[in-house]
Amino acid sequence: MFENIPYFSFDGTPFFVKKAWAKSINRVIKDGEFIGGKFVAKFELEFAEYLKVKHVIGVGNGYDALEISLKALGIKEGDYVAVPAHTFIATWLAVQAVGATPVGVDCDKNGLIDLNELEINTQNFKAVIPVHMHGRMVNMKRLIDWAALKNVKIIEDCAQSHGADYLSIKSGAWGEIGAFSFYPTKNLGALGDAGAISTNSDELAAKVRMIANYGSDKKYKYTYLGVNSRLDPVQASILSVNLRKLDLWNSKRQKIAKKYLENMGGLENKLVKSEDSVWHHFTILVKNREQVIKLFNENKIGTEIHYPELASDIYSKLTGNMLGEFPKARDFVSHVLSIPIYPWLSKKSVKRIIKLMNHDIVKQNLIGDSAINGNRI
Repeated sequence: MFENIPYFSFDGTPFFVKKAWAKSINRVIKDGEFIGGKFVAKFELEFAEYLKVKHVIGVGNGYDALEISLKALGIKEGDYVAVPAHTFIATWLAVQAVGATPVGVDCDKNGLIDLNELEINTQNFKAVIPVHMHGRMVNMKRLIDWAALKNVKIIEDCAQSHGADYLSIKSGAWGEIGAFSFYPTKNLGALGDAGAISTNSDELAAKVRMIANYGSDKKYKYTYLGVNSRLDPVQASILSVNLRKLDLWNSKRQKIAKKYLENMGGLENKLVKSEDSVWHHFTILVKNREQVIKLFNENKIGTEIHYPELASDIYSKLTGNMLGEFPKARDFVSHVLSIPIYPWLSKKSVKRIIKLMNHDIVKQNLIGDSAINGNRI
């Protein structure tokens, strides 16, 4: 009988890591400061140094990070914000929450916002939210050049790209603002909901802090219509532990991805490698997804679909607004499938997954012979 290999699990997390988590939580309890305080300040400073930005502000979760970022940039009703059609729905909901209108943009072969499509769009955008999907970064140099020409603000959605860099600049250090989620399954995760905002602007950092604290920087004194969104000290202490391991964990993801790529039926020479990815997801494109999922289920190997429905379609259903067709994004989500990849995935499990990926059913269903991480041949 096969042992179950879940799509993601903390079961294999090293004991010394769990021990470090417990120790950090006990320090917070001993300290007795459960809102704000030194543990939050410590992580904010550490993460800012890691990203090489001036400011990091902890918030409650990734969605809050997006909404607060939009508010800090003054995005409001009547404004248009470019967002990828293929992303998690939070990106669209945050734009809706500030009263602005999300405008969908098709994706490229990697599931990233298609800059060709964006550059020919005639809408008068106030902001764009590039989402660094599946561990890969958008071409930020090209995007910044376009945004500067059009006077468009950039909010990086970095929920799937912790530690990734492009031209030696980290995800979250390119735009006016970077928005992070630290959901537990992220490359840098907490043990619950948590998020952060990064920026090099002193003015934006001060505004973000106030908006996240009811619009106030002094008790009972209010400057903005704010919200209550806090990174609590327990999660901050966990994030400080995990930040020290982020590069190591990303390298382990990359090594697993390399093994997948090099051992799948001799297809490696046909593949466009994703060497710049931190592999938040390892995605393949398959013709008959149900058939492939059935094979994985029979072999007790978990899979996920990121994401089964376009965010633009979900938004259309919820609001009644008719949007574009986005053919490339629609094709991508019709065939995308994610297989397990996380730092403590055992060598034995990796071998089993590789063996199954060489099964005739999988090989016959891989689009264009193969489509690893969205790269079609």
